[in-house]
Amino acid sequence: MKNLKKFWKNSVLFLVLFLSGNAEAQVLTQKESTVNIKGTVVGNTENTSLPGSTVTVKGIEGNIIGKVITANDGSFSVQVKPFSTINISIVYLGFKDYHAYKLKIENRDLDLGRISIEEKSTSIEGVTITASRKKPLIENGKDRIIYNASSDISNKSGNAADVLRKAPMLTVGAGGDLKLRGNSNIKVLINGVPSRIMAKNLKEALKMIPASSIVSVEVMTNPSAKYEAEGAAGVVNIITRKKLKGTSGVLDLTGGNLEHTGNIALNASSGKFDFTTMGNYSEEREKTASLLERINLQNGKQTGNLWQQSDLLQTSKGGSANLSARYKIDSLQTLEASFSYWKGSWPQSGRLLNRYNGNGGAQEYRQNILQTGKFNYTEWMLNYQKKFKREGQELQIIGQASTSSDLSDYTTEQYKTDGTFVFREQGPNRGKEKEWSFQADYTHPLSESGKTLLETGVKYLQNHSRSAYEVINNYQPVDPSRSGNMAYRQSIFSAYATLNFDLGDDWTLRPGIRFEGTDINATFQNAAPLSRKFSNWVPNVLLSKKMGERNEFKLDYNERIRRPWIMDMNPYSNAVDPLNVTQGNPYLKPELTRKLELSHTYTASKGSLLTSSIYYSSNKNAVEQITKVNDKGIAFTTPDNIGESTRVGLNVNTVFNPFKKWTVNAGAEVFHLKFRSTSLGISNNGTFFSTSVSNTVSLPNKFSFSASADYGNGFITLQGKNSANYSYRFAVKKEFLDNKASLTLTVVNPFQNNFRENVYAYAPTFQSTQINRYLNRAATLTFSWQFGGLKAARESSFSDNGEDKHFRKKKR
Repeated sequence: MKNLKKFWKNSVLFLVLFLSGNAEAQVLTQKESTVNIKGTVVGNTENTSLPGSTVTVKGIEGNIIGKVITANDGSFSVQVKPFSTINISIVYLGFKDYHAYKLKIENRDLDLGRISIEEKSTSIEGVTITASRKKPLIENGKDRIIYNASSDISNKSGNAADVLRKAPMLTVGAGGDLKLRGNSNIKVLINGVPSRIMAKNLKEALKMIPASSIVSVEVMTNPSAKYEAEGAAGVVNIITRKKLKGTSGVLDLTGGNLEHTGNIALNASSGKFDFTTMGNYSEEREKTASLLERINLQNGKQTGNLWQQSDLLQTSKGGSANLSARYKIDSLQTLEASFSYWKGSWPQSGRLLNRYNGNGGAQEYRQNILQTGKFNYTEWMLNYQKKFKREGQELQIIGQASTSSDLSDYTTEQYKTDGTFVFREQGPNRGKEKEWSFQADYTHPLSESGKTLLETGVKYLQNHSRSAYEVINNYQPVDPSRSGNMAYRQSIFSAYATLNFDLGDDWTLRPGIRFEGTDINATFQNAAPLSRKFSNWVPNVLLSKKMGERNEFKLDYNERIRRPWIMDMNPYSNAVDPLNVTQGNPYLKPELTRKLELSHTYTASKGSLLTSSIYYSSNKNAVEQITKVNDKGIAFTTPDNIGESTRVGLNVNTVFNPFKKWTVNAGAEVFHLKFRSTSLGISNNGTFFSTSVSNTVSLPNKFSFSASADYGNGFITLQGKNSANYSYRFAVKKEFLDNKASLTLTVVNPFQNNFRENVYAYAPTFQSTQINRYLNRAATLTFSWQFGGLKAARESSFSDNGEDKHFRKKKR
């Protein structure tokens, strides 16, 4: 009888196991198996990841089962036994402790998704002010390094160029030229969206963005196929918006001996609507003194020489305004519309003294120079985003349209040394431009777990530009080819696909391909029309491996292109200095860059970060400025496809806390650059390095102190090289009015009146040395005020970065 009962008992147990799809061996090893609990910790203020958070898993009796530190992206993973009940706690400095009790763990993995923890705040007289917790200065993302500019007090004054010089791998020269790993061909985005204003005149546009309005800077040397292939060096994304709830605002006012800026941002929310408006104004003076000595050559023999001395003053004035409205249709859909307006000018006045000896004899004269640069720019954008119930599935549609008008002209008056007037010449250049684009991006999970994703999308862009230029001279005959007009049209169709694979054992693979077809047509008054079509298949592959919670390695290959810009192609000649003329080249070809990079990231338990990478890149049809001197001693500088260039480099960046209230951000880079032009028969190469360091110290009585500096030993071009450049600054900040207001005193280069830069150039037709002195000693005082209910938006199923997750259980 006992045997019969045992038989039936075993038979029923076998049937139950069979119907549930589990093998008997699974029951026998059940006690030895584990399940995976994972999630991502984010802050509720801006929905950003919180690396370095401590996640503790305890049993129902209070015993610790597991304890981990979140990775760079805020993610964590803990192995526990199935069929148990656990409690989870999360601790992060500046945030309230998070607790989840009595979570039942079955024989399935548990994905907790994005866990939003609440930032500590202080309630004052009925107004909730968010605690001023600073983000880490440097964060490492999946395919980018993030510099949190708002965490550096020295960014309260200055402009965007001053902020970018502190970001990893970015350098800003004495003349304001932005470079990424020594390459100036960069695609710059504003809040993740390309803006034509950045492509038209990056140097001047950056001056119009106050440093105080920048939240963070994202540097992507290996962007995915989702991003446009434009920009040989990579992509820089400037984030200027903070997402706040309720009615709130920020005001920054700066005054100093060389700059004056103002920035205001207002936010209002009502129900499903969010309204944001921003406005800023900037004014900056730049003084430069230069000395140029040039020897003209013919067949290796000197045929003449030029000596020039100049003093120039440029006053850049400009401002922008932005209005955006966001409507939350439901928990999964949003619609956002925005309008932006930019206006700027950068008049330059100066004096020029010339002494020239050549085939035509000796001559000496002086000039009064006035150059004018102005632009007006408007942009409209409509952005629709839809999330689906399936985790990771998302659709985004963006439409943009922009118009601009430009004025770039010069007036030069020449006098003999005794003051006798010789002639006046004017060279006006007026342009108009229209551009519109449409793009759609879609993300679709290919597996039930969501670990394998497909990202795909299309974009169409069309640009129409016109330019009219002429030369007006009251004395000398003018070359008719220096007057005319140009009409330019560019159409680009692109499509891309990227796959994100989780290969298991902390391996990730991201292959991608992007197609871009370009159609260019241009007509000229004094030259033959130009028509060109070309297509580019741009691949990239990213392979990453995590080794524990501390180390991550990445191997990346990608290709980037650069199309000729309208300012490069415009044949307009700027002859403000008749012995040094610059002009465009309408027959430029696109250049292609290939790059291979290996990088490593180490994250310490207290939020310290160390990133390093080694890379190699090669460039075909490289576009460089080429200078030639004719037999009359006139130098003509124009962009041209010189041939090829290669570079190999190593960069390291770290952020750490020597003491509790002291944060250090330091970086260094070394690279070897080589240019070679078979057509011109010349080459150039050199090894260069740059380094930067930033220190921030919290002091008693709500004071803080910052000291930063950067140094580079110069750079080369095909025809020459520049000497070293450096800058340094100190800032002291005092908070008051319950941390709602602050005063920041900043001094820049206080121990030197000017910075000297030597520029050497050489070619078969000339050799020259130019000494530039930039008067850059400055002091500023900035007042900042946060007003209104600065209360962070509550976490919802929709976010700006498209990485929301819900509490979901997944089968093993």
